[in-house]
Amino acid sequence: MNSPIFYWRVFYFYEMKKILLLLSFFLFVACAERPEQLESKLSDYLQEDLKFMVAEVMAGGQPSALLDSPYYVIRDLRFFEGASAEIYSAYAEVDFFVYDKIPMFQKRKYRYDVHYRQWDRYLKKWNYGTFSE
Repeated sequence: MNSPIFYWRVFYFYEMKKILLLLSFFLFVACAERPEQLESKLSDYLQEDLKFMVAEVMAGGQPSALLDSPYYVIRDLRFFEGASAEIYSAYAEVDFFVYDKIPMFQKRKYRYDVHYRQWDRYLKKWNYGTFSE
């Protein structure tokens, strides 16, 4: 026959297991970022990229080649869940328009790294034309 201490230890073990599982769940939910937060971070990152592109053109001595208001257009924005979101939880494809009389735009692709909690630019490509296809 087992002693009361044995039963108390078994009870304590199962109760602690439940508490740890519950805390793990709340920690996971609290750490997961909502799509609105990711969009806000992306917007800030895109503004910085646009400022840098304008500064590059200005430093190149061609300020007259700039649009009056350079801008960007988000062509594709996707959020991933489950197993596909273990490394990257979002994807964005953005076109930047900075030149006035030159029919060019730059396509940039971004992904949101879950572990570093930041957007990562992984492709920059210049395209000729006035819009993305």
